[in-house]
Amino acid sequence: MGFLRCISLLFGALFCLKVNSSKSFLFPISEVPHILDPAEFCGFGVDYLPSSYLGLPLGAPFKCKAEWEPIVEMFHKRLAGWESELLSRGGRLTLLLSTLWSLHIYFVSLFTVPASIAAKLGKLTRDFLWLGDESNISFSLGQL
Repeated sequence: MGFLRCISLLFGALFCLKVNSSKSFLFPISEVPHILDPAEFCGFGVDYLPSSYLGLPLGAPFKCKAEWEPIVEMFHKRLAGWESELLSRGGRLTLLLSTLWSLHIYFVSLFTVPASIAAKLGKLTRDFLWLGDESNISFSLGQL
């Protein structure tokens, strides 16, 4: 039990950091008997997988479409709040590139985007950018 506490103190001393035990958790990978004892001794909490860390799901299947639903919902919410008719096409493109596309970059750093989710996000951005202009239907995600 003291070993975990020593590791956290050593980590803090080596990197000139203070370990915040109220924000630290132990994640048992399989059945660990008496997991609460070392957690209590170190002042850590206990959490189980699947969980999330900085908004990213831990322990979830990396191709699970359900994990991408929050991103799709964020796209919907952001696009619904913008008055696209009042913006020029360049303004809409700038808005998409600077704000909207940064939402999913964090997820892409960990997960491979399922094709169906990429198609949904592409359709949402394409519709916003072109406002239903059928002459520009060849626009794709790769061009952003």
